[in-house]
Amino acid sequence: LSAPHMDHSNNLSALEPLVPRDRSHPSAIIELNQASAAYSALTLTDSAASQRTISAADISAEDVLSPASLSSEAFLLLTSSLPIVLSTMSQLLIMIPLMAAVGALGTVALASMNLVSVYAGLAGIAPLLGLPMALDSLCSQAYTAAADRRLLGVYLQRTLVVGLMFEAALYPLWWNSQHIYEWLGVPPAIADTTASILKLYFFAIALMISYECLRSYLFAQGIRRFAVIAQAVCLPLGWFTIWLLLTNPFTTLGILGVPWVIISAALCLNLVTLVFVAKVDGSQCWGGWSRAAFSDLKAIIKLALAGSAVAFFESVALHMIDLGVLFMDAPTMAAQAILSMLLSSVYVIGTGFAIAACNRIGNLLGRAHPNRALMAVYTTVGISSLLFLLIASVMLWFRHSLPRIFSPDPEVVDILIAHIPWTAVACAIQGVNMGFSGILRGQRRQSLIARIRVLSFICVGFPMGAVGVLVLKWGLAGLWLGYLAGVLTILAAQVYTVATTDWDKEIERCQRCISDTAYSTPPNAYDSDDRQTSGTATPVLRD
Repeated sequence: LSAPHMDHSNNLSALEPLVPRDRSHPSAIIELNQASAAYSALTLTDSAASQRTISAADISAEDVLSPASLSSEAFLLLTSSLPIVLSTMSQLLIMIPLMAAVGALGTVALASMNLVSVYAGLAGIAPLLGLPMALDSLCSQAYTAAADRRLLGVYLQRTLVVGLMFEAALYPLWWNSQHIYEWLGVPPAIADTTASILKLYFFAIALMISYECLRSYLFAQGIRRFAVIAQAVCLPLGWFTIWLLLTNPFTTLGILGVPWVIISAALCLNLVTLVFVAKVDGSQCWGGWSRAAFSDLKAIIKLALAGSAVAFFESVALHMIDLGVLFMDAPTMAAQAILSMLLSSVYVIGTGFAIAACNRIGNLLGRAHPNRALMAVYTTVGISSLLFLLIASVMLWFRHSLPRIFSPDPEVVDILIAHIPWTAVACAIQGVNMGFSGILRGQRRQSLIARIRVLSFICVGFPMGAVGVLVLKWGLAGLWLGYLAGVLTILAAQVYTVATTDWDKEIERCQRCISDTAYSTPPNAYDSDDRQTSGTATPVLRD
């Protein structure tokens, strides 16, 4: 990784609103919105020989690897990711008692919930998860690059509009899921129960995606405490609805209470977050409902589809192991369920860290700070490597005692002891991978991430898994061999991509994208606000 060229200048240019002068050759003078009087400007043109004046607030190339700068950046990333990780992990505090209550309803209910989980992941969460991923990239860059930060509100509205389009296209698959299960040969009782759950469960997924979009809108502004507040308010409600709709014999709805539990919890999260934005913080980037929400949707759709492809293939890769063990014995299936849970728990931590890294990189690109962006890359890679290597080491150290927490069956315990090393290595690699994914998402390179994942698993992961199972006869270890080969290939490709990044070009691309969006969003597009177009929504940056 090489530090980008740093050209300091004491010449200050007049600040102008972010509107391109020429549609074919966009140029912009970007307001950096610094609290101090030391403003500077960044002028962009399409000429390769164009001269740039980088903000004086950026660090020098020599300071990129200084201990003081790295420690400050590490502290910022850790404190940024902690609320995100906690809010994501708290979802487990709903799912664990929910699954315990479902287990008490019988084997048909438990089997149905397992199918609901797989169906929701592949036909709901994965296709829709690209929406908040796209918003992470767009809002983090716009928050520091756009002269009018109400552009974040426009991005949020456009994402919600695209989300409604995606959901309308997906819902027929959920409404007719019973036919899919019957075609797959699922027993009729389980197929009927699963289909009844899915018809309502879809709306819970839609509400959760809406909440994720609100989170992305606020995280891009450096506002994070709302996530902990929302979970503190909604967790007790979730526990109460589990008791009311599943456990209490007088009010239980049976297995159909499950979607209503998730719907009530997701609705609560949305409402608490909206109240927080309206009454506490975050409304400064909301310009009111805008007609611009229904125009220029191409960028949102492109990023969302790429992010959905990333989520879908990661889900398919993990379920590749789960589907493979269906042809093995019962103890192996039980052991794999525990191994998947361990990997998923690490995924939760990695997700929070990736979102924090994405927002940090996007903010720095928007502020035209190439050296700080490079320092953030070093810090992200260093922290993710140390953190997930530590987690993997703990799993290896306790691999003989950890299995007994989850199963008393000696055969299952022996299988876990033999295969936890595979899972530990996968956790370490995938954790670092997610850090790199956050860096690339901060650059709006979701389509590249998707191509890397598709090619890695199709060309390397799946063939190696087949070799491990069919040729080497390794059984469950052969499936994990394929998964490890896939994530290792992804890691190598992402390392190369980030190492060869031209940060000056990424800044120019970022500013051009914001400039094009500003061009297509006229100042009078805000129906409910008559404030000036520029300089009104400029809250203090949270560094």
